[in-house]
Amino acid sequence: MSCPLCESPRSALIQKEPASTDPTRSAAYTQRLVNLMACSDCTFVYVERDFPESYVNGFYEERAGGGYALNLENFFWWHEATKNSNRHILSLLGAANGRRLLDVGCGSGTFLADARDAGWQVSGLEINPAFRDFCRNDLKIEDVQCGLVSDPPFAGDSFDVVTMLDVLEHMYDPMLSLKQTARLLKPGGRLVIKSPNGAMQLRKERLKKRLGRGTGFVANIGHINQFTPQTLAFAFRKCGLEPEKICPAKSFQEGITGPGFTPKRVARYMAVAAANAAMQVSGVGLNLVAIGRKISTNGDSR
Repeated sequence: MSCPLCESPRSALIQKEPASTDPTRSAAYTQRLVNLMACSDCTFVYVERDFPESYVNGFYEERAGGGYALNLENFFWWHEATKNSNRHILSLLGAANGRRLLDVGCGSGTFLADARDAGWQVSGLEINPAFRDFCRNDLKIEDVQCGLVSDPPFAGDSFDVVTMLDVLEHMYDPMLSLKQTARLLKPGGRLVIKSPNGAMQLRKERLKKRLGRGTGFVANIGHINQFTPQTLAFAFRKCGLEPEKICPAKSFQEGITGPGFTPKRVARYMAVAAANAAMQVSGVGLNLVAIGRKISTNGDSR
């Protein structure tokens, strides 16, 4: 297949990996190998699409939302784990001043809740109707729509900011997803991507394998796109977006409040906090936040 980013037909095999290593998944995923490829021209790393998009969709249909029940108790846990990352991203966007923000793939709404509390006018797009209903009924976020990023139920030039947080790595056609989200932005609006740093993730997993603590696998049918700062910037420019900032994202950090308080939990919290601080200082991290500004029709990026 051609590279999903630059469409080059030239690529090299990095390694073969199981579509899923989760033994509770169906044989369609646990007994199939996928090819992790690197484009010889733009360097993008991706899982070869020798399967239809329905195969990827089926992976999520088997267990939407990771299998967790949607309730306020589980929302609290996930919000605790994501709020530092959410607040970091919001800090990069400046004061809300009532601006409009759309979160694509909003899930259980943790980012939407934090953005709303920071003063944004928020909307969400989600493929799973159970998540949509949770956001509307439990979080009282009214404008959450069900739909696909390939055909979003929103008018073009509608939003000051569109976010895709831990979403783009899952997209069968990442360039189509980026083009459609860019279309929703007002001229000068910003697209925010949060995604694993593929190169660093691969190094981490290979190190864990050498230490006898992992398989060396970095991709699966869920993470079929492995971005780097360079390939994200390249993808932005192809979609009419000028890269504004690409930096390490803050990793998930389980909170220390609520039930289950233990010294081990505190130690883990402090370790992740220290790692997040080190990644911000060094500029190298396991996950990325990338911001691209939509170039306006007169050629600038107001």
